[in-house]
Amino acid sequence: MATDSCYLGIDVGSSGVKVMLVRSDGEPLGVTSAGYETSYPHPGHVEQNQDDWYRATCIAVRGVLGKARVAPENVGGIGLSGTSHVPSMLDEHLTLVRPGILWNDIRSEAQVRRLEEQAGAFISTRTGNSINCTWSLAQLAWVREHEPEAFRRTRHVLFSKDYLAYRLTGELAADHSSAASSLLIDAHSLEWDRELLDLAGLSPDMVPPIHPSTDVIGELTPAAASDAGLPRRVPVVIGMLDSAAELIGVGATEPSVAVIRLGTAGGVMTLTGGPKWRKGCMLYPHPVRPQWYYQAGTNAATISLQWVLNLLGVSTDGGYSELDALVAQVPAGADGLLFHPYLIGERAPYWSSRIRGGFSGVTINHGRPAFLRAVQEGVAYSLRDCSTLLDWDGVSEIRLCGGGARSDSWCHIIADVLGLPVHQMQQQDASALGAALAAVAGCTQADLRVLAQSGVKASVRIEPDPGNRDVYDSGYRKYRALADQYLKTFDEAL
Repeated sequence: MATDSCYLGIDVGSSGVKVMLVRSDGEPLGVTSAGYETSYPHPGHVEQNQDDWYRATCIAVRGVLGKARVAPENVGGIGLSGTSHVPSMLDEHLTLVRPGILWNDIRSEAQVRRLEEQAGAFISTRTGNSINCTWSLAQLAWVREHEPEAFRRTRHVLFSKDYLAYRLTGELAADHSSAASSLLIDAHSLEWDRELLDLAGLSPDMVPPIHPSTDVIGELTPAAASDAGLPRRVPVVIGMLDSAAELIGVGATEPSVAVIRLGTAGGVMTLTGGPKWRKGCMLYPHPVRPQWYYQAGTNAATISLQWVLNLLGVSTDGGYSELDALVAQVPAGADGLLFHPYLIGERAPYWSSRIRGGFSGVTINHGRPAFLRAVQEGVAYSLRDCSTLLDWDGVSEIRLCGGGARSDSWCHIIADVLGLPVHQMQQQDASALGAALAAVAGCTQADLRVLAQSGVKASVRIEPDPGNRDVYDSGYRKYRALADQYLKTFDEAL
């Protein structure tokens, strides 16, 4: 492989594809994104056309090469990452049978209750995870029951970004983390489990081979190379889930480092040495074996912020400086205004698709700055909720990543609400970077752990303000009390 080769990391996100170009040492050269539509055909239904992922990828690949002024011939490999749990159902001609059901879709409530009653203990013991609407197993059970013709036509099922891998290479493949996101593998063997497949109505020949994250699964097909403006035969590395890629992108390869992500959804992640069920958490294999990681997630992080920014007419096109300035006008505690970010239900710690949140404590004196600060504080309280589910023994550093971490005010609020120092990572596109580093490792035989650790650039350490501790401890107590009331009010129909 030529020493001047560059590598592409492609991250399939909830609203668009992000593509990063890096040198062989992991140094980023440029990043570009391209969006696609999400459809909501019925209340609680959230879908995307996975072929849109491919079209957006081709646009973003061409864009980043032009932006970085790198010749296509210098691309030495491609790595992938993507949002979790999305099943792609293919017929005998390898054509999509229906759109992909996203992780925040809640249509499968009835199937979840039935699976929990019939096999809940078995599922958690075998997979290290509890059944809920997020997982592909529940989504497939819904399709089997409500769209039997589509299910009957299905011959192959891929998960997460693995459909993009198929479009690029023509190969059907999975990595350990995308396979785990289906809830159909044995966490101890990391192989497809026949009994779990039976629960989904699938046979072993309908799911793809599982590979380590740095395996090269194939090369660009002539059609994909032409569409993306790349040479033929560029190798493609299977990669990993976006949350796993974020861990690689911020150098979290040891249990001493925890990660908080402020993306479309938010999450707190800690590493562990083996697959053991933990109440309220999701468990996935880490790309650096034999590590695993727990994730306690909140559904609406930057979604909540973008929602209120749109409502209030505040633009972030030029960055977060205007937002941060507005938030700074209001003291800690947002003058008593509280926000619960349950816009699309909530995962940890409530795991309720029906819970709803909102603003409380509103007075006539609250203006735009108070509402903006309350949303940032509300997401921070939700992250504190998540953190209570995790084991912090041995954690010496918390790293913040994701698009929301570009907001200085938000990072300071999180440090204050948690009462812990945090590191605001300066390279925010961690999942795309992690995918690119997987490409480097897979194509050059470099050690992914070493690449991840050496790729960590400067960060800003933010200490909690001791003067805000009492305000946020009191605010969190009120937040929890109201959250219990929201749960009782909106979840009682179950």
